[in-house]
Amino acid sequence: MLFPAAVLIVMLLGAIAVDRAVIFGAQRELVATAQAAASDAAAAGIDVAAVRAGGSLRYDPARIDAAVQRSVATLGAGTTASWDLVGTDVVVRLTRAVDLVFTKAVPGADDRVVVTATARASLVRS
Repeated sequence: MLFPAAVLIVMLLGAIAVDRAVIFGAQRELVATAQAAASDAAAAGIDVAAVRAGGSLRYDPARIDAAVQRSVATLGAGTTASWDLVGTDVVVRLTRAVDLVFTKAVPGADDRVVVTATARASLVRS
């Protein structure tokens, strides 16, 4: 009598583990991409003319946006990217909705989870 209940519980726990692995995998991918995008934007977004003229490090928003879009292009259509300049730091925020595998079968449960990642980078002149 207890064996069918135990099998059901093990299957349920396995389904939860698979869905959490999907969420954590997507979040890990977003974090890595956000870090790469912030680093690329901090390096490629510098106003080269100002640096060559001996001035301070200034960012060119068009160059930052292009660098972030290049980095995020590999993630696909469901990802939204935004960036801000906070002082001398470039802050990149990525958001994506992740489809769950087994939770779709549970009545009333969400079919998707929204995953976000934020990364910050700055270029320091030595």
